[in-house]
Amino acid sequence: MEAESNISIVQEKSENPPPVYLSDVDDISDIDVDDVVDKLHKTITSKPVYDEKRSIFNTTLDLADAESTCECASTDVDAYVASVAQEKQQWESFATKILQKPIEGKALESEYKPNEEQKAYLSKGPSLQNFIRGFSSFMDDGNAFIRQYEMMQDLQENLKNCCQFDELQKQQNCISEALANDISIRKYNM
Repeated sequence: MEAESNISIVQEKSENPPPVYLSDVDDISDIDVDDVVDKLHKTITSKPVYDEKRSIFNTTLDLADAESTCECASTDVDAYVASVAQEKQQWESFATKILQKPIEGKALESEYKPNEEQKAYLSKGPSLQNFIRGFSSFMDDGNAFIRQYEMMQDLQENLKNCCQFDELQKQQNCISEALANDISIRKYNM
């Protein structure tokens, strides 16, 4: 009942929309079209007024006022670019001179020769053949372990299955004994 009354109220509201009131203008014929166009043009072309809060994203740059500062900044930038280019050229010439100039008094050796102590240490170190031999035995031991591990996993699974089967058998025996005793007790009670 209440739902039907709510539906009827909604239907009445949709059939009778509220009246619209023009607060400032009672008669549309009073509006001057040329005046509206002038006001619209002024709002579009006028300088924007900002609040006290500003950020990079809502700031508009007025470059017409900054023309004199731009000329000063552009000369500073040009001078900086020229000094960087000159410094780069100096570093390049310095690097090429160093590479072209041989070390005086010493011949460049391209080969390093270890001293006696280092040679003795290197001779005592492992050889490639010993390393490969050791790696081969390590791989054999690893493969044997993997095979044993797989066998142990199989044995463990079989043992688990056997234990579950034994437990299930014990449960079934207990259930059958209980049912047998229950049936015999019922016969005596009747």
